[in-house]
Amino acid sequence: MRVLREGVLQHYRETLREIVLNNVRQLHSIESRSFQNLTELRTVYINHAPLLRKIPENVFRQYLPSLRSLRIVHTGLEEIPQLQHLRVDSILHMVDLENNHIRQVPTKSVKVRTEQFLLNYNMIELVQNHAFSDAEIARLSLKGNRELKTIEPSAFVGLRSLRDLDLSETSISQMPTLGLKDLEVLRLQDTDSLKKFPSIYKFEYLRVAWLTYPYHCCAFQFPATHHPKEFAEHERFVALIHNKYCSTAATGSPLPHSLQRRDNDDFGRLVYSPENLTYQRHSPDWGAFDRDIDRPESQSNPASVDGVFHQSMVSVSPRLIQAYCGNLSRSPRDVSCHPEPDAFNPCEDLMGNWGLRGAVWLVAVAALVGNLAVLLVLLSSRFRMTVSKFLMCNLALADLCMGIYLLIIACMDARSIGAYFNHAIDWQRGPGCQIAGFLTVFASELSIYTLAVITSERWYAITYALHLDKRLRLGTAFKVMTAGWLYAIAMATLPLLGISGYSKTSICLPMENRDLGDQVYLVSLLLMNGLAFVLICACYGRIYCAISGHNSAAARSDTTVAKRMALLVFTDFACWAPIAFFGLTAVAGYPLIDVPHTKILLVFFYPLNSCANPYLYALLTKQYRRDLFTLFSRHGLCTKKAAKYKGADVGFSSGNSAPPNCKVTSIGGSGVVGCAPVHTAEMNHIPQRSQVAPIPCISAGGIAGPRGSPHPLRSSTTRLSLSCEQEMILRRAMDHSSSDPRLVYSEPPADSHL
Repeated sequence: MRVLREGVLQHYRETLREIVLNNVRQLHSIESRSFQNLTELRTVYINHAPLLRKIPENVFRQYLPSLRSLRIVHTGLEEIPQLQHLRVDSILHMVDLENNHIRQVPTKSVKVRTEQFLLNYNMIELVQNHAFSDAEIARLSLKGNRELKTIEPSAFVGLRSLRDLDLSETSISQMPTLGLKDLEVLRLQDTDSLKKFPSIYKFEYLRVAWLTYPYHCCAFQFPATHHPKEFAEHERFVALIHNKYCSTAATGSPLPHSLQRRDNDDFGRLVYSPENLTYQRHSPDWGAFDRDIDRPESQSNPASVDGVFHQSMVSVSPRLIQAYCGNLSRSPRDVSCHPEPDAFNPCEDLMGNWGLRGAVWLVAVAALVGNLAVLLVLLSSRFRMTVSKFLMCNLALADLCMGIYLLIIACMDARSIGAYFNHAIDWQRGPGCQIAGFLTVFASELSIYTLAVITSERWYAITYALHLDKRLRLGTAFKVMTAGWLYAIAMATLPLLGISGYSKTSICLPMENRDLGDQVYLVSLLLMNGLAFVLICACYGRIYCAISGHNSAAARSDTTVAKRMALLVFTDFACWAPIAFFGLTAVAGYPLIDVPHTKILLVFFYPLNSCANPYLYALLTKQYRRDLFTLFSRHGLCTKKAAKYKGADVGFSSGNSAPPNCKVTSIGGSGVVGCAPVHTAEMNHIPQRSQVAPIPCISAGGIAGPRGSPHPLRSSTTRLSLSCEQEMILRRAMDHSSSDPRLVYSEPPADSHL
């Protein structure tokens, strides 16, 4: 069918109830009198007619008394059909113009009486002023018009009976309010461009709101904070009405007859009246009464069948309802608003309470100060870069980024305290939150990766102490850490590219979980951290087994080592285990803790490692104090302290220092390597051109080295079970180490730096 011609349907005019033109891809025209005299016609349905671009004006200039539904969908229609001359005996149930090519709604282009008028998923870009003037529409939907950026301020002026408005999935940046006073249901879902919600006092009868951002719902809870000017005007209006009508009423008495119908336009529709045959609802708030006025028993909500509103007739009591003073409400009304604010999307404060706020500032300052101090000393040292120093610099830099993240969050909380919802959308959708989110993911991934590398290197150095040619070299360490940097940058960049996202929560963590890609990303993130934690625990366990003693003389030293290891493992466990466990259960759809407790877990425990690492691995060690005072002494400060530490054991910057006075002197039958002083004469045989580093002393007690370091592995020793051939090789190596450069360390053992 190419053309629906007039007269074709006249043979069926007395019995024809439905016209269905489905999948008519060749249809391009409908003649003017095609629907003439179809008195029994109830439904017109045209579907999938891509060539139908325009319907002539006179097609619906007809008397169709029984018509209830007009649906023209999935066609090439470019403008709204002229329906102002359509005559029917009752209100239409539906006018559906979905999925067409309509580009704008001009002034006075819609003049129809219908319960639903649907313009969903068109190409509408503009709705002009007075577009729906003189129309009666109960539910109007413009959903899915992604190109719709402008609805002019008076677009809905003149539109009567509107109760439900859907502007979801559009691109509007401002919400018009004129003509929407009687609106009951507002839908604005997936409308990211609308950042500022209008004053709630523009919607006197609103009951349900489906919005994009939880922060828009805060307007109903905190009207004074959301729009102070409108709130002040409302308060003045309430006071005026109270003084004008209720100041002389000591009890609930009826108003004088002369005042019963006065000022209703300003005050709200207060009563039934014989002159108006429709039920006039009272406003439950803001210049109205806080309890319902008696209704006729026949009054009820309109019935709903198959999602279509049907008109129901009601009888109005002819008696006059009296309005009483003393019931004026000043509190906000109860509006059902979605999505509701929660701990991650709060109304008042980003942190939520002063305890969490103080903890965040404490952890942020400690992380910044500690890691900056470590970087300052390590990078300003005149000694050569070693593997341990290089790894510690990477760890301190990662933890410093976490401290910067916490500082950004804390500053945003301080800036928006008490009124966060007024700043939330600009913050979470702006560059600040994206930068903060990138920093925290990058920092956490690089930190846990570096800790795993440090621990693995410690385990290998202790377990395979005789494999001097297989130690981790600086070049290899650089390659390993380059891989770690690439991994951390990749994981931090994915949310910026649409995989999960940093904008979902106020603390800018990637918690978006909408599709499979988001779930794979979150699970990968949690599993990688969990595996790194397991690796760290396993390596520390093997290290402890390697250095633990088997006799009473070593028990005390082994206990000290165990306590220090437990401290390191506990800080890792406190940070990563809860995050991994509760995160995986939440991604699986079975959250085990509520949102407020989750926020405490993420804001306080999540970055705790970044605060603890510089103190556990550097700041509290004797070597760090020695290097710090050496740095100060170069500027004339703390020279006595520097002299005191001058002869201490080699620390972080000991690459060119003299070796300790220790060498292997004997290998007993038990396989324990002992220590003995090295005389100056013996040291003179060591070639001065070689970079000499200390040979680790291995004692019967299992531990050797200075006290004071919280790290259990610094200058630690172990027993070696050697065969006869190994004893001979080791004896020859130690006897000729001073004359053969190949047997001399080229850099200190990495375990001596921690």
